[in-house]
Amino acid sequence: MSRGEGGSQNAKSCNGCKQKWKKKHESATHLPESRLAIPKFYLRKISSPPHSATTYSLMSSPESTPPVELTPAEIAAKKLKHTQHLQIFITVLIDLIGFGIMIPIIQPFVGDIATRAGLSDNANTVLQSFVMGVYSLMQFLFSPLFGRISDRVGRRPVIIASLIGSLLGYLILAFATKSSIPPVTALVMIFLARITTGICGASVSTAQAYLGDITAPEKRAGVMGMIGAAFGLGFVLGPLIGGVTGKHFGLHVPFLIAASLTVYNLVQCYRKLPESLPREKRGLATHNRTSLLATLQHFRRTPLLMILLANFLTVTAFAMMTTSFVPFTTRHFGFDTDRISYVFGYIGIIGILIQGGLIRKIAKHGRERKLALGGIVAMTIALTLMPTTTPWLSLLLVMAMLSVGNSFATPTLNALASQCGTVQTQGETMGAMTSAGSLGRCVGPLLTAAVMYASSAETKFSHSFFVSAGVMALAAVAALLVLGKRPKPQASAS
Repeated sequence: MSRGEGGSQNAKSCNGCKQKWKKKHESATHLPESRLAIPKFYLRKISSPPHSATTYSLMSSPESTPPVELTPAEIAAKKLKHTQHLQIFITVLIDLIGFGIMIPIIQPFVGDIATRAGLSDNANTVLQSFVMGVYSLMQFLFSPLFGRISDRVGRRPVIIASLIGSLLGYLILAFATKSSIPPVTALVMIFLARITTGICGASVSTAQAYLGDITAPEKRAGVMGMIGAAFGLGFVLGPLIGGVTGKHFGLHVPFLIAASLTVYNLVQCYRKLPESLPREKRGLATHNRTSLLATLQHFRRTPLLMILLANFLTVTAFAMMTTSFVPFTTRHFGFDTDRISYVFGYIGIIGILIQGGLIRKIAKHGRERKLALGGIVAMTIALTLMPTTTPWLSLLLVMAMLSVGNSFATPTLNALASQCGTVQTQGETMGAMTSAGSLGRCVGPLLTAAVMYASSAETKFSHSFFVSAGVMALAAVAALLVLGKRPKPQASAS
């Protein structure tokens, strides 16, 4: 055989080997090593024919699928969303800490000042109720307005402006605790501070709209659970800060702590919180709807009306419990501000465990409506049992049931309301929810004052809890009506 013939035969043999190898490994994945999107740990090297580049294929495993590396852009987007979620959580948390601080101390504080001013016992009770309710009244009036403003100018400016106002309110409260200030002047300052922080507390709806902007509709129940977890943590830290530091270090200390946290929050939002609503998605026509009634008219084809009613009644009943709880436990169990703050911390921890994680796992596949109804029914039972709690252990069991029910109802109602709106109307929708809740927190203390004023000293607490249970039962009826309806987003306003 000649040299030329040998070379030709070798070439044919080489080509044949390549053809056989290609047919045998046609399922192999050919990727340049520099562009591999999968770590080499999950790749195996395939035997290559002569004169060929190295080829890799995925390792097959019947038990697991190898993870795929994210691109730098995807990693950056994931980190940004994590930062957004965390910052919104902190923003709402600090607002709720400020609200929670007032729970164990505001009624005794106002009562002492009213006594120094020479007011009667009945006037004292009414004044305490007004101080508790004015904060939420401001939220009710300003939440829809803040929601519409955020739909037009973006979420970030509204959140930052609200933090500045909250800081001013906390500083006024700290200054009002000085004993050298005349009682009437101190009461005026307290009302002014509560009005200011209430107006700025209306930004909770903007925070909820922010989360709605960056979250898919089917995942909003879990994300709205973050807001609920902030409520729970606020009920843990707020009363503890107010009760413990107020008793041992002076009433001005809790308000200064809240002011310091707000400064930190303001700086972090200014530096790290990006805008969630692009200019091209902002609802330019929402300024034509200037009231809650107009918002309801716009969403009349959705279940939003019943959701708002259920939210209003639920919050009203819960606010009645909160207003009655401090004098009730003081009278029947001899609790001071320390122990009262511990009880609120206990129910807050339960709320954190459920709304911070568990709700994300169970609020799937359209279960929001059933969870909302179940939570409201549980709270109705707990409020009915509240006056019968003789030993303090039974009180803790009833409060646990109340916290579990609230932890199921609050985030699911918010998620259902969020699903009724579009990207352009998230601020308005959540503003209406916050407004309804704020109205409930305003009506609750006033209704409690009216019930206690009309009842005897022996029955005023039991009557208050029974009335709150009746209000919660009406909320269950509203939730039952929502159960048969599936939220359908409205078309954006033109």
